[in-house]
Amino acid sequence: MKWLVIVNKKAGGGSAGKLWIDTENSLIAAGIDYAAWFTEAPAQTRLIASNALNTGFDGIAVFGGDGTISDAAAAISPMENKPVLAFLPAGSGNDWIRSLGCNPVSMDSCVQALAAENTKLIDSGICRWPGGSRFFLNSAGVGFDALVLKRAIASQRFLPFTDLSYILTLAVSAFFPPHWKATVYCDGKPFYKGDYLTLTTGVGRYSGGGMQLSPSAVPNDGFLDALCLSPMNFFSIANNFPRIFDGTLHKTKWATGARGRVIRVEPASESSIVLELDGEIVVPGASPDYVEFVSRPEDLMVIVPLSESH
Repeated sequence: MKWLVIVNKKAGGGSAGKLWIDTENSLIAAGIDYAAWFTEAPAQTRLIASNALNTGFDGIAVFGGDGTISDAAAAISPMENKPVLAFLPAGSGNDWIRSLGCNPVSMDSCVQALAAENTKLIDSGICRWPGGSRFFLNSAGVGFDALVLKRAIASQRFLPFTDLSYILTLAVSAFFPPHWKATVYCDGKPFYKGDYLTLTTGVGRYSGGGMQLSPSAVPNDGFLDALCLSPMNFFSIANNFPRIFDGTLHKTKWATGARGRVIRVEPASESSIVLELDGEIVVPGASPDYVEFVSRPEDLMVIVPLSESH
């Protein structure tokens, strides 16, 4: 296969630039036939990815972070004939590749899988609301999770956006945690109604830099896994914080889970919905009547670690 490597040196807060030379040497040593094109913006990433087949490439390998791989996937998802998608993780979170079985994350193992062309069909998702829609590759969040991300991004005026700045923003936000009110449906049947703190819907289990907010998610089962948390105070959030990372959050009394092809959130009253898709804040209109997340089974052919079966 001939690979187009989309290189985002700005990923990981700029640390990706230092990793590219070593990664390029690894690609050459592995005998991978590739050409590198550089990107500096999401729109540029999507444009490069959408033209990959027309420029003679069979596959796209993204060197960057979760945002870059999501942008490339969004460009190729609507295609009838799609190039194979691979990830060379150089971001701060690298959650998508964790969800595919590369945990701990290793650039060497990703290069080896690329050389072996070890592929698997995986799912993706689409988020819809009145008058609009948006692709997501790995995870979507409504409520507290999205609010913390929004505040962490806003804090970039004072601090670099890192895992530490995210956790600090989470801790500050937890002192006075807001909550919202809605009815949440799974495949047309309500599974949660009332006040909620946050709702995460995942294609994959990892998000937010190793957090397991959808711990039961499997990226190739055709379903989305939703986890809704009822309101919690600061001490409850603090006591259960380790569960976010060890995959046991769904076992707490605040958690209600569901698995299905369509997860729909209907706010109880007119209010803005705080929404994030693959770590990016999205504004679905001023006061949407609903936001729903829809599974796209076997949407993408991707390179997975050698430990994963075809």
